[in-house]
Amino acid sequence: MPTVSGTIGGKPVLMLVDTGANSHVVAGWLARKLSLPMRKLGDLGSDHVGKSISTYRIDELEMTIDGWGPLSTTTVLATEVPDAFERLGIGAFISPQRLDEEGDAVVVDLAKGELRSAWWDEAHDELSATGTPLVHPDQARACEENDGPVKALAFVVPATLDSHPVQLLVDTGAPYSDVFTTSAAGQKLASRSTPNKEAVYTVAGKISARKLKGVRVTSGAFTLTADVDLIQGAADTSCPRDGVLAMDVLRSCTLLFGRSQAYGRCLPPK
Repeated sequence: MPTVSGTIGGKPVLMLVDTGANSHVVAGWLARKLSLPMRKLGDLGSDHVGKSISTYRIDELEMTIDGWGPLSTTTVLATEVPDAFERLGIGAFISPQRLDEEGDAVVVDLAKGELRSAWWDEAHDELSATGTPLVHPDQARACEENDGPVKALAFVVPATLDSHPVQLLVDTGAPYSDVFTTSAAGQKLASRSTPNKEAVYTVAGKISARKLKGVRVTSGAFTLTADVDLIQGAADTSCPRDGVLAMDVLRSCTLLFGRSQAYGRCLPPK
């Protein structure tokens, strides 16, 4: 999983680079440990399967990323996360598409493990010279929310699962790609699913899932075969989708996020 080191309130912390998070989030366990003042927002957030979760607002929070510097966003969300994140020492989730940068874009190079600011045109031209297209800017759909104190942005891209069309959230915070049982593709693929031997978790906790083995996943011109989770639930209405495109597919890719557009290309996975 892609992580960076940084500080919150001056204290060192490990952060997950999570494009599936539409805003920066502090884990509840860390907020309590640092005695951060949290203001209840209510059930305004939703987890991976669209289930409402209790969210809190933290104002005037000092956050930095090593090699990047201070984050200009001073109001962030906080919510409870599964205990596994605390055991791993992950205390925050950074939404790279919400980073305010010197240029007008952010590059997330998953193959090299790099996070850097860029100018969209320059980065797009440089990226276009390598790899296979994952998504073109005119294909990515932005899910954006600018009302309220916390700004939100995420991207959904068209893909196919064994030729079945889907709309998938680009989610570097998820280890395995998945599809909802309620989606058209999920319903068509359900008969070939098998019991999932591994536990599957969202922010709200453990969820029911089955496994679709050997699925041909295609996004743009990039194709590979992966085991895809078939999960119960549905996306929230603010960002309709059929599932997520996760690190099992994205691990060799470089993603470029602009103010309201996204681009990506991938090398052959090692």
